[in-house]
Amino acid sequence: MKFDKYFVNGFDNFLITTFLIVIVYIIIYLSINKKIEAFNKTRPNHAVSIPFVSSAVRVAYFLLSFVIIAYQILPIRPVLDLMMDAGGILAICVTFAARESFSNYIAGFLLTIHKPFIIGDKISIQDPKIKGTVKDITFRHTTIESENGNIVTVPNSIMNTVAVEDISKEKKTTRKKKDSVTR
Repeated sequence: MKFDKYFVNGFDNFLITTFLIVIVYIIIYLSINKKIEAFNKTRPNHAVSIPFVSSAVRVAYFLLSFVIIAYQILPIRPVLDLMMDAGGILAICVTFAARESFSNYIAGFLLTIHKPFIIGDKISIQDPKIKGTVKDITFRHTTIESENGNIVTVPNSIMNTVAVEDISKEKKTTRKKKDSVTR
């Protein structure tokens, strides 16, 4: 074919590879959605971290698929090489510029994995002094409704470094101990 000279392994192989990558992307996308729904049904209090993780996986796989497909087109390769080089330099610059935000995201990731508290728990933070109910936990911040009804947004880097007392868990543990002692 006259288009074969523009593709690494010929136009036919390009079409087959593109088709297979799209099929695998759709399968991964649907399986992630299915797992999210199943996870949300079994653990509704832990549904916070799942949308973020699934979105990150989808975006990463989409970008990877795009690069694999585009890299097979010979005239585009030099442009992609330049974009990847520039992307690496840009990533270093952005990392230095946004290290505070990245620390919030990393702390949010750690909070969603270790689950020291969940949505609906009553917590007390020592510094800054905040006492209230957890309303939302995202990768960037935790939202708390204070005892006087104010909504307080605390960056996760702070939530990960200060002492957080989970008043809800303390009472649940105390009740369990009393029940087990009286039986």
